[in-house]
Amino acid sequence: MKFRHKRSTTLDLALALQRELTGRAGSWELTFLPRPVAPETDLFRAGLTSWARTAGSGLPAFLAAARRPEDLRTLVDDDLLRPGTELVTTALTAAAPTLTDALSLFEEDRKQAAVEVNDFLAPERYLAPLCAALGTVDTGRTLDLHLVPLAPYPPATGFLTAAGKATGVYVDCRRFRGSTLADAVLTMLGWAQLKSGNIPEGHLSTELVRRMPGGAPYQRRLRVILTKILVEVTAGHLVRAVDSAHRPCADVLGTKWRYPRLHAVAERHWSRYLDGDIDRDEALTAMTRDLTAHSPRWFVDHIDPSSLAADFYLLEWLTAAGDRTAGARLSRWLPHLCAELAGHLDNVIGNELGHYERARTQHHPQELADFITQINQGDSRVTWQRLRRELGHGRALQLATEAFAGPGIEFGGEAWAPVAAMVRRYVLHELPDRVFVDQCFTLEHNNGSLFDKYHDTSTMREVLDAQAATDLDKLLTHASAEVRELWHGQHRTSAEHHPMWLGPPSTAPTAPTAPTAPTEAGTYQSGWDGACLPGNAPGTVGCGDRSDPSAYDPSHDPLRDSPVRVRHTVTRRPFSSSLRIYRAVTAVLHTEHGDIHLTLRPDEAPYTVDNFVGLATGSRTWTDPLTGTTGEGGFYDGTDFHRRVPGFVVQGGDRLGTGHGSAGYRIPDEIHPERDFTRPFQLAMANLGRDSTGSQFFITLAPAPHLDGHYTIFGEVTGTPSKNVVSEIAGSPTAVRLHRVTVSTA
Repeated sequence: MKFRHKRSTTLDLALALQRELTGRAGSWELTFLPRPVAPETDLFRAGLTSWARTAGSGLPAFLAAARRPEDLRTLVDDDLLRPGTELVTTALTAAAPTLTDALSLFEEDRKQAAVEVNDFLAPERYLAPLCAALGTVDTGRTLDLHLVPLAPYPPATGFLTAAGKATGVYVDCRRFRGSTLADAVLTMLGWAQLKSGNIPEGHLSTELVRRMPGGAPYQRRLRVILTKILVEVTAGHLVRAVDSAHRPCADVLGTKWRYPRLHAVAERHWSRYLDGDIDRDEALTAMTRDLTAHSPRWFVDHIDPSSLAADFYLLEWLTAAGDRTAGARLSRWLPHLCAELAGHLDNVIGNELGHYERARTQHHPQELADFITQINQGDSRVTWQRLRRELGHGRALQLATEAFAGPGIEFGGEAWAPVAAMVRRYVLHELPDRVFVDQCFTLEHNNGSLFDKYHDTSTMREVLDAQAATDLDKLLTHASAEVRELWHGQHRTSAEHHPMWLGPPSTAPTAPTAPTAPTEAGTYQSGWDGACLPGNAPGTVGCGDRSDPSAYDPSHDPLRDSPVRVRHTVTRRPFSSSLRIYRAVTAVLHTEHGDIHLTLRPDEAPYTVDNFVGLATGSRTWTDPLTGTTGEGGFYDGTDFHRRVPGFVVQGGDRLGTGHGSAGYRIPDEIHPERDFTRPFQLAMANLGRDSTGSQFFITLAPAPHLDGHYTIFGEVTGTPSKNVVSEIAGSPTAVRLHRVTVSTA
């Protein structure tokens, strides 16, 4: 399927607004609308929901046809879409002045993106092999391609549809650049080709159904994910034919890490087809053989890192006890485990470095400032790979450590600094393999396990606690079948009274050992070569699962017809370890328009109240965003109410006066289930998204139910004179000075 470049101002605005409201990867990404957003702007959420009931997951194509938001009302021809269109039009009209200015900042990026796409994706280069791989025919259709600078993420791509068919695609050219942008565009064209409505013999979707039939949830899920992987692998291969240094999106953006077992099988056979070593039928036959050898659950469910940890610790115990078989097994597995963990952390470090797009770098050394600026030119996971190659592993990881420990502190970087430092020591051969593995399992970031981005970490803490307590029985319950058999085999050959060998002998058959080719210990691999988890069969050492192999017998899987298991992670919200408890707190904001008396709610939002009191009195350490140094006195002294919207809010607490400043750190939200914005004059903390409260606060002037559940309410204005002052400030045409804050506690 071919494409032609198109541009739509209204589509640009709609995608930018959707990103602002619901589509940023996290609170650390840039925003252009002040938060909290005005009520009329927030109507966009309801408009999208209304559209989705009729148009499905894609956006209606008439959105791109409108020259101005107001034109949407005349272009909609489906009565079911009219209510949503009215809401969307109102929201876009309200947001347009601010977002239009923001979008203009990316004109050069858009122009460069069009050149890059054209260079990579000449139709004569990709069309025939793409159709052959997908089993489709070229229908002669041409899709509109919109390269937009701000799109909701994930996935930063999407379709425009009319009458249930794709008429266009959009791709975020600010997030995806160069070969990664070409890969993303080609992936979207591949999906459009598959869904074009023409289903000839050999169509990929029908081939997978024919070869791997079944309507159970796991069977359907396997085919869906496999199709996704094959489309992505094909797109990546075609782009690499132009740029041999390209790292495919399936790898760097996560599919490979999220479904490693399935990706390994698909890539192993499909790449041989794409390279011309075997034909398409042979590749599909080989894939089918491998994928039907085990239950679909084996390939769809997520890796359990607690099983990896249990295998490692128990093999260490057995080796220390003189078990030569266990020692040999550990020696064969260890290099591959190290490569897997290093590759995983490499990907996650690249992802975490993207959290510092907001970082103020002017107060840091130039090399570090340049590094942070460059890492955020596009998707940080992609840019990180390039910078690591250019700077060298050691220097790049040193700068990553400094970025986490310096400007990254505001968004949780202090927990990632030791992780980057640990990986650096490993790649420089300063850390033994076993120490590296142990630290990978035991180190945590500010929200929990290092592996929670792609794996199921729900039982990781249980295994780490068992290891710390030498609870070998508990470790055994998480270990692979092969390790359990090794353990019980040692138990059978040891004296029965020996206190080390716990538990009854196993009656399970010994699981086969999957041979692996050892690599040099300590060797760092930027990616996963498939030698570790993906090549392991159920029950073997390092397979990432505690079940017996029989659980994945395709003909006897008791869970085959069960719903697909949802990945679970244990997220720890990073509340401060120190908290001053107050029974009652009142505060007075002394402004140039008069005093505002506040009653705070320490019983409902104790950390938020403690934070506000600490900043107001200067008893909490804060960083001055103007100087980058530790501030003195009350943080709020001499600041302005920089935002004033009559009938909505007044907002202050930013020493920069721009709405982008903070005190150098963030704290989690404390959303009370019985507190809402139905009454005016509520005092709440502004944020950039979930759990990103800093120093800024706002006071509402009217009911604002669209804010419910998104912001911490920690007090209210008391007394009519104070409320009058707030209303007067809201109507001021210029910033209003907050001289100081006085606090009374009990």
